[in-house]
Amino acid sequence: MKTPSFFLCLSIILFAATEPAPTQNNSTGRWITRRPLPTPRQEMPLAFLGNRIFVPGGFNSSGTGTSFVEVFTPTANFWAEFFDIPAALHHLALVGLNDKLYVVGGYSDNSFFSQGRLYEFDFQRNNWGAKRNMLTPRGAHVAVVFEGKIYAIGGANGGNGMATNEVYDLATDQWTRLAPMPTPREHLAAAVIDSLIYVVGGRRSSFIGMLENLSKLEAYSPATNTWYPLRDMPTPRGGLAAAAMNGKLYVFGGEYFTSFSSGVFATNEEYDPATGTWRTVQPLPTPRHGMSAVTAGDTIFVIGGGPIAGYSVTAVNEGFTFAPEPTHVEQRNEPARTFTLRQNYPNPFNAATKITFTLPQAEAVTLQVYDMAGKAVALLTHGLLSAGEHNIIFEDEQLPSGVYYYDLRVRAEVQTRKMLLLR
Repeated sequence: MKTPSFFLCLSIILFAATEPAPTQNNSTGRWITRRPLPTPRQEMPLAFLGNRIFVPGGFNSSGTGTSFVEVFTPTANFWAEFFDIPAALHHLALVGLNDKLYVVGGYSDNSFFSQGRLYEFDFQRNNWGAKRNMLTPRGAHVAVVFEGKIYAIGGANGGNGMATNEVYDLATDQWTRLAPMPTPREHLAAAVIDSLIYVVGGRRSSFIGMLENLSKLEAYSPATNTWYPLRDMPTPRGGLAAAAMNGKLYVFGGEYFTSFSSGVFATNEEYDPATGTWRTVQPLPTPRHGMSAVTAGDTIFVIGGGPIAGYSVTAVNEGFTFAPEPTHVEQRNEPARTFTLRQNYPNPFNAATKITFTLPQAEAVTLQVYDMAGKAVALLTHGLLSAGEHNIIFEDEQLPSGVYYYDLRVRAEVQTRKMLLLR
Protein backbone atom coordinates (compact mmCIF):
# COMPACT_ATOMS: atom_id res chain seq x y z
CA MET A 1 0.00 0.00 0.00
CA LYS A 2 1.37 3.41 -0.96
CA THR A 3 1.33 6.10 1.69
CA PRO A 4 2.93 9.54 1.22
CA SER A 5 6.54 9.08 2.36
CA PHE A 6 9.14 11.44 3.78
CA PHE A 7 10.75 11.76 0.37
CA LEU A 8 7.45 12.23 -1.43
CA CYS A 9 6.56 15.04 0.93
CA LEU A 10 9.86 16.77 0.05
CA SER A 11 8.98 17.06 -3.62
CA ILE A 12 6.23 17.95 -6.04
CA ILE A 13 6.25 17.90 -9.81
CA LEU A 14 4.90 21.04 -11.44
CA PHE A 15 3.52 20.96 -14.96
CA ALA A 16 2.58 23.72 -17.38
CA ALA A 17 -0.91 23.60 -18.83
CA THR A 18 -1.19 22.20 -22.32
CA GLU A 19 -2.60 24.64 -24.86
CA PRO A 20 -6.18 23.65 -25.76
CA ALA A 21 -6.94 22.76 -29.35
CA PRO A 22 -9.55 25.00 -31.01
CA THR A 23 -12.91 23.61 -32.07
CA GLN A 24 -15.13 24.67 -34.94
CA ASN A 25 -18.29 25.35 -32.99
CA ASN A 26 -18.16 26.48 -29.39
CA SER A 27 -21.96 26.26 -29.13
CA THR A 28 -21.43 22.50 -28.77
CA GLY A 29 -18.43 22.90 -26.47
CA ARG A 30 -14.71 22.38 -26.88
CA TRP A 31 -12.08 20.09 -25.38
CA ILE A 32 -8.83 20.96 -23.63
CA THR A 33 -6.02 18.54 -22.79
CA ARG A 34 -4.44 18.51 -19.35
CA ARG A 35 -1.56 16.67 -17.67
CA PRO A 36 -2.24 12.91 -17.89
CA LEU A 37 -3.10 10.71 -14.93
CA PRO A 38 0.18 9.40 -13.41
CA THR A 39 -1.19 5.85 -13.05
CA PRO A 40 -3.26 4.81 -16.12
CA ARG A 41 -6.52 3.25 -14.90
CA GLN A 42 -10.11 2.46 -15.73
CA GLU A 43 -13.23 1.84 -13.63
CA MET A 44 -12.31 4.40 -11.00
CA PRO A 45 -14.39 7.36 -9.76
CA LEU A 46 -13.66 11.08 -9.40
CA ALA A 47 -14.65 13.62 -6.77
CA PHE A 48 -14.02 17.37 -6.72
CA LEU A 49 -13.38 18.66 -3.19
CA GLY A 50 -11.89 22.01 -2.34
CA ASN A 51 -9.99 22.85 -5.51
CA ARG A 52 -8.74 19.31 -6.27
CA ILE A 53 -9.95 16.21 -8.10
CA PHE A 54 -9.40 12.93 -6.23
CA VAL A 55 -8.96 9.67 -8.18
CA PRO A 56 -8.93 6.42 -6.12
CA GLY A 57 -8.66 2.76 -7.05
CA GLY A 58 -9.61 1.23 -10.39
CA PHE A 59 -8.01 -1.34 -12.70
CA ASN A 60 -4.33 -0.64 -13.41
CA SER A 61 -2.21 -1.75 -16.39
CA SER A 62 -1.78 -5.20 -14.81
CA GLY A 63 -5.53 -5.77 -14.75
CA THR A 64 -5.82 -5.71 -10.97
CA GLY A 65 -7.61 -3.39 -8.60
CA THR A 66 -5.49 -0.77 -6.88
CA SER A 67 -5.53 1.19 -3.65
CA PHE A 68 -3.72 4.16 -5.20
CA VAL A 69 -5.18 7.65 -4.80
CA GLU A 70 -3.90 10.50 -6.93
CA VAL A 71 -4.95 14.16 -6.80
CA PHE A 72 -5.21 16.66 -9.65
CA THR A 73 -5.23 20.43 -9.17
CA PRO A 74 -6.86 21.96 -12.27
CA THR A 75 -5.68 25.52 -11.64
CA ALA A 76 -2.03 24.46 -11.48
CA ASN A 77 -2.29 21.45 -13.83
CA PHE A 78 -0.33 19.09 -11.59
CA TRP A 79 -0.78 15.69 -9.97
CA ALA A 80 0.28 14.47 -6.53
CA GLU A 81 -0.04 11.24 -4.57
CA PHE A 82 -2.54 10.94 -1.75
CA PHE A 83 -3.15 8.44 1.05
CA ASP A 84 -4.07 4.97 -0.23
CA ILE A 85 -7.60 3.70 0.35
CA PRO A 86 -7.69 0.78 2.85
CA ALA A 87 -8.39 -1.88 0.19
CA ALA A 88 -7.60 -2.48 -3.47
CA LEU A 89 -10.88 -1.77 -5.27
CA HIS A 90 -12.26 -1.25 -8.76
CA HIS A 91 -15.75 -0.27 -9.98
CA LEU A 92 -16.06 1.73 -6.74
CA ALA A 93 -17.83 5.05 -6.12
CA LEU A 94 -16.52 8.24 -4.49
CA VAL A 95 -18.11 11.44 -3.17
CA GLY A 96 -16.94 14.51 -1.29
CA LEU A 97 -19.10 15.78 1.55
CA ASN A 98 -18.52 18.17 4.47
CA ASP A 99 -14.77 18.43 3.73
CA LYS A 100 -14.40 14.64 3.78
CA LEU A 101 -14.10 11.93 1.14
CA TYR A 102 -16.23 8.78 1.07
CA VAL A 103 -15.42 5.60 -0.87
CA VAL A 104 -18.59 3.60 -1.46
CA GLY A 105 -18.60 -0.12 -2.37
CA GLY A 106 -16.75 -1.62 -5.33
CA TYR A 107 -15.18 -4.93 -6.34
CA SER A 108 -12.08 -6.16 -4.50
CA ASP A 109 -8.58 -6.79 -5.95
CA ASN A 110 -8.76 -8.57 -9.33
CA SER A 111 -12.07 -10.32 -8.61
CA PHE A 112 -15.68 -9.28 -9.02
CA PHE A 113 -16.51 -9.99 -5.39
CA SER A 114 -18.59 -6.99 -4.37
CA GLN A 115 -17.97 -4.98 -1.23
CA GLY A 116 -20.42 -2.99 0.86
CA ARG A 117 -17.74 -1.00 2.61
CA LEU A 118 -17.93 2.71 3.29
CA TYR A 119 -14.61 4.44 3.99
CA GLU A 120 -14.26 8.03 5.18
CA PHE A 121 -11.12 10.16 4.84
CA ASP A 122 -10.71 12.71 7.63
CA PHE A 123 -8.42 15.57 6.56
CA GLN A 124 -7.86 16.61 10.16
CA ARG A 125 -6.38 13.22 11.04
CA ASN A 126 -5.04 12.45 7.55
CA ASN A 127 -6.37 8.88 7.56
CA TRP A 128 -9.13 6.62 6.26
CA GLY A 129 -11.63 5.11 8.65
CA ALA A 130 -14.48 2.61 8.25
CA LYS A 131 -18.10 3.68 8.57
CA ARG A 132 -21.22 1.50 8.49
CA ASN A 133 -21.35 -0.83 5.47
CA MET A 134 -23.99 -0.47 2.76
CA LEU A 135 -27.01 -2.71 3.18
CA THR A 136 -26.38 -4.18 -0.29
CA PRO A 137 -22.78 -4.91 -1.37
CA ARG A 138 -22.15 -4.00 -5.02
CA GLY A 139 -19.85 -2.60 -7.66
CA ALA A 140 -20.34 -0.74 -10.97
CA HIS A 141 -22.91 1.46 -9.20
CA VAL A 142 -23.16 5.22 -8.72
CA ALA A 143 -23.03 7.42 -5.63
CA VAL A 144 -24.05 11.08 -5.40
CA VAL A 145 -24.50 13.65 -2.66
CA PHE A 146 -27.80 15.45 -2.15
CA GLU A 147 -28.57 17.74 0.80
CA GLY A 148 -25.89 16.29 3.04
CA LYS A 149 -26.63 12.61 2.40
CA ILE A 150 -25.04 9.95 0.18
CA TYR A 151 -27.22 8.06 -2.29
CA ALA A 152 -25.96 4.74 -3.75
CA ILE A 153 -27.94 3.55 -6.78
CA GLY A 154 -27.84 0.52 -9.07
CA GLY A 155 -24.75 -1.64 -9.66
CA ALA A 156 -24.26 -5.39 -9.54
CA ASN A 157 -22.90 -8.20 -7.44
CA GLY A 158 -20.75 -9.53 -10.26
CA GLY A 159 -23.78 -10.33 -12.41
CA ASN A 160 -27.25 -8.95 -13.03
CA GLY A 161 -27.88 -5.25 -12.62
CA MET A 162 -29.65 -4.04 -9.50
CA ALA A 163 -32.45 -1.57 -8.91
CA THR A 164 -31.24 -0.99 -5.35
CA ASN A 165 -31.38 2.56 -4.02
CA GLU A 166 -29.97 3.32 -0.54
CA VAL A 167 -29.18 6.49 1.36
CA TYR A 168 -26.53 7.07 4.04
CA ASP A 169 -27.04 9.62 6.81
CA LEU A 170 -23.76 10.87 8.28
CA ALA A 171 -25.46 12.13 11.42
CA THR A 172 -26.72 8.67 12.41
CA ASP A 173 -24.20 6.49 10.54
CA GLN A 174 -27.14 4.55 9.12
CA TRP A 175 -28.19 3.30 5.68
CA THR A 176 -31.85 3.22 4.62
CA ARG A 177 -33.47 1.49 1.65
CA LEU A 178 -35.45 3.72 -0.69
CA ALA A 179 -37.74 3.24 -3.68
CA PRO A 180 -35.92 1.03 -6.19
CA MET A 181 -34.91 2.34 -9.59
CA PRO A 182 -37.45 1.37 -12.31
CA THR A 183 -34.75 -0.13 -14.57
CA PRO A 184 -32.21 -2.42 -12.86
CA ARG A 185 -28.72 -1.77 -14.27
CA GLU A 186 -24.99 -1.57 -13.68
CA HIS A 187 -22.15 0.37 -15.36
CA LEU A 188 -24.51 3.38 -15.27
CA ALA A 189 -23.85 7.08 -14.59
CA ALA A 190 -25.57 9.80 -12.58
CA ALA A 191 -25.56 13.48 -11.65
CA VAL A 192 -27.58 15.86 -9.49
CA ILE A 193 -29.39 18.81 -11.06
CA ASP A 194 -31.49 21.02 -8.80
CA SER A 195 -33.80 18.74 -6.77
CA LEU A 196 -33.41 15.54 -8.80
CA ILE A 197 -30.85 12.76 -9.22
CA TYR A 198 -30.56 11.86 -12.92
CA VAL A 199 -29.51 8.26 -13.66
CA VAL A 200 -28.58 7.42 -17.25
CA GLY A 201 -27.44 4.50 -19.41
CA GLY A 202 -25.81 1.32 -18.15
CA ARG A 203 -26.35 -2.39 -18.77
CA ARG A 204 -28.80 -4.99 -17.50
CA SER A 205 -26.04 -7.48 -16.75
CA SER A 206 -22.27 -7.88 -16.69
CA PHE A 207 -22.46 -11.51 -17.89
CA ILE A 208 -20.73 -12.21 -21.20
CA GLY A 209 -23.35 -12.53 -23.91
CA MET A 210 -25.80 -10.32 -21.98
CA LEU A 211 -24.02 -6.97 -22.28
CA GLU A 212 -27.04 -5.06 -23.55
CA ASN A 213 -26.58 -1.30 -23.40
CA LEU A 214 -29.46 0.84 -22.18
CA SER A 215 -30.60 4.31 -23.20
CA LYS A 216 -32.80 4.85 -20.14
CA LEU A 217 -32.88 8.20 -18.36
CA GLU A 218 -34.70 8.17 -15.03
CA ALA A 219 -34.83 10.86 -12.35
CA TYR A 220 -35.22 10.31 -8.62
CA SER A 221 -36.73 12.83 -6.21
CA PRO A 222 -35.29 12.45 -2.69
CA ALA A 223 -38.01 14.76 -1.38
CA THR A 224 -40.84 12.43 -2.43
CA ASN A 225 -38.94 9.11 -2.78
CA THR A 226 -40.29 8.88 -6.33
CA TRP A 227 -38.80 7.93 -9.71
CA TYR A 228 -39.75 9.62 -13.00
CA PRO A 229 -39.10 8.22 -16.51
CA LEU A 230 -37.64 10.80 -18.90
CA ARG A 231 -36.78 10.87 -22.60
CA ASP A 232 -34.30 8.14 -23.52
CA MET A 233 -30.74 9.01 -24.41
CA PRO A 234 -30.18 8.86 -28.21
CA THR A 235 -27.25 6.45 -27.92
CA PRO A 236 -27.61 3.36 -25.69
CA ARG A 237 -24.34 3.00 -23.79
CA GLY A 238 -22.78 1.28 -20.79
CA GLY A 239 -19.53 2.16 -19.08
CA LEU A 240 -20.23 5.82 -19.75
CA ALA A 241 -19.45 8.91 -17.70
CA ALA A 242 -21.82 11.74 -16.80
CA ALA A 243 -21.71 15.11 -15.06
CA ALA A 244 -23.90 18.17 -14.66
CA MET A 245 -22.91 21.70 -15.66
CA ASN A 246 -24.99 24.87 -16.01
CA GLY A 247 -28.18 22.98 -15.19
CA LYS A 248 -27.75 20.38 -17.94
CA LEU A 249 -26.68 16.74 -18.02
CA TYR A 250 -23.71 15.61 -20.14
CA VAL A 251 -22.88 12.01 -21.02
CA PHE A 252 -19.54 10.85 -22.44
CA GLY A 253 -18.19 7.76 -24.19
CA GLY A 254 -18.95 4.21 -23.13
CA GLU A 255 -18.55 0.82 -24.80
CA TYR A 256 -20.68 -1.53 -26.87
CA PHE A 257 -20.70 -5.26 -27.63
CA THR A 258 -22.53 -6.96 -30.50
CA SER A 259 -22.43 -10.44 -31.99
CA PHE A 260 -19.96 -9.20 -34.59
CA SER A 261 -17.92 -6.44 -32.98
CA SER A 262 -17.17 -4.30 -29.97
CA GLY A 263 -15.85 -0.81 -29.48
CA VAL A 264 -15.98 2.48 -27.63
CA PHE A 265 -17.98 5.61 -28.29
CA ALA A 266 -16.57 9.01 -29.17
CA THR A 267 -20.03 10.55 -29.13
CA ASN A 268 -21.23 12.78 -26.32
CA GLU A 269 -24.73 14.08 -25.64
CA GLU A 270 -26.40 16.84 -23.62
CA TYR A 271 -29.80 16.67 -21.91
CA ASP A 272 -31.69 19.85 -21.06
CA PRO A 273 -34.21 19.25 -18.23
CA ALA A 274 -35.99 22.50 -19.08
CA THR A 275 -36.99 21.26 -22.54
CA GLY A 276 -36.66 17.50 -22.09
CA THR A 277 -34.49 17.30 -25.21
CA TRP A 278 -31.14 15.79 -26.15
CA ARG A 279 -28.50 17.13 -28.53
CA THR A 280 -25.03 16.07 -29.66
CA VAL A 281 -21.99 17.97 -28.40
CA GLN A 282 -18.31 17.83 -29.33
CA PRO A 283 -17.00 14.23 -29.47
CA LEU A 284 -14.33 12.88 -27.15
CA PRO A 285 -10.82 13.53 -28.49
CA THR A 286 -9.92 10.11 -27.03
CA PRO A 287 -12.86 7.66 -27.31
CA ARG A 288 -13.06 5.41 -24.24
CA HIS A 289 -15.16 3.71 -21.59
CA GLY A 290 -14.76 3.01 -17.89
CA MET A 291 -13.70 6.58 -17.19
CA SER A 292 -15.34 9.06 -14.86
CA ALA A 293 -16.37 12.69 -15.14
CA VAL A 294 -16.55 15.50 -12.61
CA THR A 295 -17.38 19.20 -12.85
CA ALA A 296 -14.82 21.73 -11.63
CA GLY A 297 -15.94 25.28 -12.23
CA ASP A 298 -16.75 25.79 -15.92
CA THR A 299 -15.11 22.53 -17.03
CA ILE A 300 -16.08 18.85 -16.88
CA PHE A 301 -12.95 16.72 -16.50
CA VAL A 302 -13.07 13.24 -18.04
CA ILE A 303 -10.12 11.20 -16.75
CA GLY A 304 -8.72 7.72 -17.41
CA GLY A 305 -10.70 4.84 -18.89
CA GLY A 306 -10.11 2.22 -21.55
CA PRO A 307 -9.53 3.04 -25.24
CA ILE A 308 -10.87 -0.36 -26.39
CA ALA A 309 -13.91 -2.31 -25.19
CA GLY A 310 -13.28 -4.60 -22.23
CA TYR A 311 -9.99 -4.39 -20.42
CA SER A 312 -7.58 -1.57 -21.37
CA VAL A 313 -6.26 1.54 -19.64
CA THR A 314 -5.32 5.08 -20.53
CA ALA A 315 -3.94 8.10 -18.66
CA VAL A 316 -5.89 10.67 -20.68
CA ASN A 317 -7.12 13.77 -18.85
CA GLU A 318 -9.40 15.93 -20.99
CA GLY A 319 -11.72 18.77 -20.06
CA PHE A 320 -15.01 19.73 -21.72
CA THR A 321 -16.05 23.37 -21.51
CA PHE A 322 -18.10 26.10 -23.13
CA ALA A 323 -15.75 28.81 -21.86
CA PRO A 324 -14.13 30.81 -24.69
CA GLU A 325 -10.53 30.17 -25.56
CA PRO A 326 -8.02 32.62 -24.06
CA THR A 327 -7.11 35.46 -26.39
CA HIS A 328 -3.36 35.60 -26.94
CA VAL A 329 -2.00 39.08 -27.59
CA GLU A 330 1.48 39.27 -29.06
CA GLN A 331 3.75 41.49 -26.97
CA ARG A 332 6.98 42.90 -28.36
CA ASN A 333 10.13 44.21 -26.74
CA GLU A 334 9.09 43.21 -23.22
CA PRO A 335 11.36 41.47 -20.73
CA ALA A 336 10.64 37.83 -19.91
CA ARG A 337 8.23 37.51 -17.00
CA THR A 338 9.11 34.39 -15.09
CA PHE A 339 8.89 34.00 -11.35
CA THR A 340 10.23 31.14 -9.25
CA LEU A 341 8.69 29.50 -6.18
CA ARG A 342 11.16 27.35 -4.26
CA GLN A 343 10.66 24.43 -1.90
CA ASN A 344 10.20 25.55 1.69
CA TYR A 345 13.03 24.97 4.17
CA PRO A 346 13.16 23.08 6.40
CA ASN A 347 10.75 20.46 5.09
CA PRO A 348 9.36 18.59 6.97
CA PHE A 349 9.11 21.30 9.63
CA ASN A 350 7.89 21.51 13.19
CA ALA A 351 7.32 25.09 14.28
CA ALA A 352 8.24 27.34 11.36
CA THR A 353 9.51 27.13 7.80
CA LYS A 354 10.79 29.62 5.22
CA ILE A 355 9.18 30.00 1.79
CA THR A 356 11.33 31.72 -0.83
CA PHE A 357 10.31 33.09 -4.23
CA THR A 358 11.89 35.38 -6.82
CA LEU A 359 10.19 38.03 -8.95
CA PRO A 360 11.88 39.38 -12.12
CA GLN A 361 10.01 42.69 -11.75
CA ALA A 362 7.58 44.32 -9.35
CA GLU A 363 4.36 42.34 -9.30
CA ALA A 364 1.08 42.00 -7.42
CA VAL A 365 1.28 38.55 -5.80
CA THR A 366 -0.71 36.27 -3.50
CA LEU A 367 0.92 33.54 -1.40
CA GLN A 368 -1.48 31.16 0.38
CA VAL A 369 -1.36 27.84 2.24
CA TYR A 370 -4.02 25.11 1.76
CA ASP A 371 -4.80 21.86 3.49
CA MET A 372 -5.31 18.66 1.50
CA ALA A 373 -9.03 19.35 1.15
CA GLY A 374 -8.19 22.54 -0.73
CA LYS A 375 -9.27 24.82 2.13
CA ALA A 376 -7.15 27.96 2.57
CA VAL A 377 -5.58 27.97 6.04
CA ALA A 378 -3.20 30.94 5.81
CA LEU A 379 -2.71 34.03 3.66
CA LEU A 380 1.02 34.84 3.84
CA THR A 381 1.22 37.82 1.54
CA HIS A 382 -1.08 39.71 -0.80
CA GLY A 383 -0.13 42.85 -2.67
CA LEU A 384 2.58 44.57 -4.70
CA LEU A 385 6.15 43.37 -4.10
CA SER A 386 9.41 44.60 -5.59
CA ALA A 387 11.61 42.65 -7.99
CA GLY A 388 14.08 40.22 -6.44
CA GLU A 389 14.11 37.48 -3.83
CA HIS A 390 11.51 37.37 -1.05
CA ASN A 391 11.55 35.19 2.07
CA ILE A 392 8.31 34.55 3.97
CA ILE A 393 8.21 32.74 7.32
CA PHE A 394 5.21 30.46 7.82
CA GLU A 395 4.30 29.36 11.34
CA ASP A 396 0.99 28.33 12.85
CA GLU A 397 0.72 26.74 16.28
CA GLN A 398 -2.89 25.64 15.70
CA LEU A 399 -2.56 23.52 12.56
CA PRO A 400 -2.34 19.74 13.04
CA SER A 401 0.38 17.57 11.53
CA GLY A 402 -0.15 16.78 7.89
CA VAL A 403 0.52 17.60 4.27
CA TYR A 404 -0.12 21.18 3.12
CA TYR A 405 0.17 23.00 -0.19
CA TYR A 406 1.31 26.56 -0.78
CA ASP A 407 0.84 28.43 -4.03
CA LEU A 408 2.13 31.70 -5.42
CA ARG A 409 -0.17 33.53 -7.83
CA VAL A 410 1.26 36.17 -10.14
CA ARG A 411 -1.20 37.53 -12.72
CA ALA A 412 -2.92 34.45 -14.17
CA GLU A 413 -0.04 32.06 -13.44
CA VAL A 414 0.14 29.80 -10.39
CA GLN A 415 3.03 27.74 -9.02
CA THR A 416 2.40 25.23 -6.24
CA ARG A 417 4.54 23.15 -3.90
CA LYS A 418 3.89 20.76 -1.05
CA MET A 419 5.21 20.69 2.54
CA LEU A 420 4.91 18.44 5.58
CA LEU A 421 4.14 19.71 9.09
CA LEU A 422 5.20 17.34 11.88
CA ARG A 423 4.23 18.23 15.44
